[in-house]
Amino acid sequence: MNKIRHTAFALTLPVLLCGCFSHWHAAPFNEGSGLDGETVLLVPFREVAANADLWYGESRRGRAIVESFEIWAGGQGVDVRIVTGERVAEAQKAIRDWRKPRLGDADWGRIGKSVGARFVVEGIIEEFTLKNPRSVGFFDAKAVISYRVLDTEKSKVVHQRKRWRVGRGRGSEGQFKVDFEFDNPRKIELALLALIGARLGEELYGYSD
Repeated sequence: MNKIRHTAFALTLPVLLCGCFSHWHAAPFNEGSGLDGETVLLVPFREVAANADLWYGESRRGRAIVESFEIWAGGQGVDVRIVTGERVAEAQKAIRDWRKPRLGDADWGRIGKSVGARFVVEGIIEEFTLKNPRSVGFFDAKAVISYRVLDTEKSKVVHQRKRWRVGRGRGSEGQFKVDFEFDNPRKIELALLALIGARLGEELYGYSD
């Protein structure tokens, strides 16, 4: 399916160049296909904050990012295969009951394999702010996250991002700016979480602009 889609894109490229230009950004792993057509275990992100109060440091914001990712993926033309239901509960229990201080790559690989996942995505919210402390009365929402994609067949990290900034400010790629047109803190927080989930999906499945 991935080869068919990429071939179709190549055939339509001259048409795109003649009209409205569109550029396909391939995923940075799995030969450009990323998670497309592969089974993935999404681990709710941890958070460097006081409210990181769920299993293995999972935060409610981290769980919202995964939910937003799933919503984004459901509306795209990609072959999404996300581990759900009892298998997720099994993986969460294994992580929650882990006896060592941290999980190594081999440990993540075993957990992912045990629930039938080819890839595991896990990460952490390092910063999450709705206001710039230097600007009184103004919202300036942004988040800084780090995440990894681990191939369970190799127990090896195949892609990672460190201190990736998503929000009002522009990231190095230039497409992560967002304008919030309301002043309700809760709505702004939810909008930022939804944006992170969508941007994460674009990175892991590929996207066109």
